[in-house]
Amino acid sequence: MDRERGRMTTPRLRFADLAGVATFLLLAVLPMGCGKPVDTGYWEGKGKASEVPMKDRFRQLTRGADYEFWFVLDKEGNATGEIEVNYTSELTVENLPSMSFGSVSFSPKVGGKITDLNPRRKFPLVGVLDGDQLTLEIATPEPARPPIEFTIRADPGVSAGFGGMTMPGGAAGIGDTNVIKIAMKPFTPFNGAGKVEKRPNGPYAASFEAHGSNWAIEWSARQMGGEQREVKVSPEMRQALAKLRQK
Repeated sequence: MDRERGRMTTPRLRFADLAGVATFLLLAVLPMGCGKPVDTGYWEGKGKASEVPMKDRFRQLTRGADYEFWFVLDKEGNATGEIEVNYTSELTVENLPSMSFGSVSFSPKVGGKITDLNPRRKFPLVGVLDGDQLTLEIATPEPARPPIEFTIRADPGVSAGFGGMTMPGGAAGIGDTNVIKIAMKPFTPFNGAGKVEKRPNGPYAASFEAHGSNWAIEWSARQMGGEQREVKVSPEMRQALAKLRQK
């Protein structure tokens, strides 16, 4: 109340007071942190991929990959880290015709699988975040990736009767088994960009899921808190990042 005039007056806010109120409201709606965007920092993820690159009446080749990875995402949207992939592959051959010539018959059996003592491979990982789209890729070019041993065994399945006794294929020099070792190149388990979203009451996360007539890929990753890793970016990784940004 204004005692001199005997009436109520409305308090006046000075400019400094308004600035203070505005600053308080702004801080109330900003996320707490060190000032960097909430989608940067250390991430971890995992995924799986499967493919049937060959299938006909007799043959079917399948291959797959289960993998785990981590990366550090910087404010420019560059992801650098590491991926470890466990590869699987199998060749099955069925319905091959059997033949018989007198006392000798042929029932061929053919098949193949990974025989590498350690089919796990570690590679440098790179990625690019463009808006809410995160694209990941193995940094090592496919020709330079250490191959995985794949073995095909072909047994002609020859058997012969000798005085009422049957000798199976491979016995006594009959029907030797052929073994072919192939160097299989580790394939990439990525194909396309994952979508980055804010999880309810949690960190950011990315996910990808797609499939075709003979393949399927799915992976997910999320921003981690606390743990951090340092990444030494190699020239190979820089080249892979540049190629990703050109796509």
